[in-house]
Amino acid sequence: MNETFMVRTTPNDKDALSTDNVQLQLKTTLNDEPNCTNQQQRQKTASLESMILPKADHDIMFPNVIDLNVGGLHFTTSLSTLRKYEDSMLAVMFSGRYNLVRDKTERIFIDRDGRSFGHILNYIRSNQMPTESIASDVLREAEFFCISSLITKLENSSPCVISLRRRESFRRLIPDYEHMKMDIINKSTENRSSFQESRVVITQLDHTKLKGTIPCYNCSREFVTANHACAFDGLTADLQIQQQLKPIQSDISIDMDKLISFVVDELVHDGFKATAERVTCRFSVRCQSCTLSGLFTAGGILAPRECQNIAHVIKFVWS
Repeated sequence: MNETFMVRTTPNDKDALSTDNVQLQLKTTLNDEPNCTNQQQRQKTASLESMILPKADHDIMFPNVIDLNVGGLHFTTSLSTLRKYEDSMLAVMFSGRYNLVRDKTERIFIDRDGRSFGHILNYIRSNQMPTESIASDVLREAEFFCISSLITKLENSSPCVISLRRRESFRRLIPDYEHMKMDIINKSTENRSSFQESRVVITQLDHTKLKGTIPCYNCSREFVTANHACAFDGLTADLQIQQQLKPIQSDISIDMDKLISFVVDELVHDGFKATAERVTCRFSVRCQSCTLSGLFTAGGILAPRECQNIAHVIKFVWS
């Protein structure tokens, strides 16, 4: 089964963004992000204050030892631990300015993942970092509770968090990336029950086509009509008229090989069995009189004349 997906990109040329430039842009984006971390955390804390925590009529006095129920798991910790980081959500919660929900045993209830919260407490108490296997889960809770120092350490030391941040940075470079990714997945699964594998063909909308009449100077100046229909080995010819989805609009040139590699990497990360291959259109001009393939005139010089449009085929295997 073949499905065709159209992606608007700028063909590779001297103005195209090289891999090194893409990596440099990603590095610059990543380096800029820590500089605004504190400001972002303060903004997030302010929004959480207004959205989640109802103001108390008067200041609430907490005991020095606090009993918590976080997602059904019970914790006991000191008030000073919860207030350690002034810009954190926990410090805001236990500032005494807000009413907090309690369960039937009078423990303060927080509707978050208790397993990850235990690692948040361990970090606040003794700077203990979580193991790599749970780093991404702890990152999510650290972002919710606005523990900026833990977020920074995870971003600088955890391979899975570093990979996550780089993927996020790359996605921000590509407008409508999530839309494109979901369209690829949707096209691949339309008839999944009928096939053990499916393929989504991705090609450029704006590649140069061979059009009009081309003179053949090899035999009596006969004119050859070029009726261009992209034909890829093993795939249906003229793929571009089968299915047209929303194209990518971007102010930067995207290297298609890098883009497809990134998409496949994310699909595999999400649990799909996906691979990609690169195929080239084999359409060329053929003079019926002299049967010479691929000849055209450019400034009086004979040269090969082929389409060479590149398509990428993402193959999904369904077990």
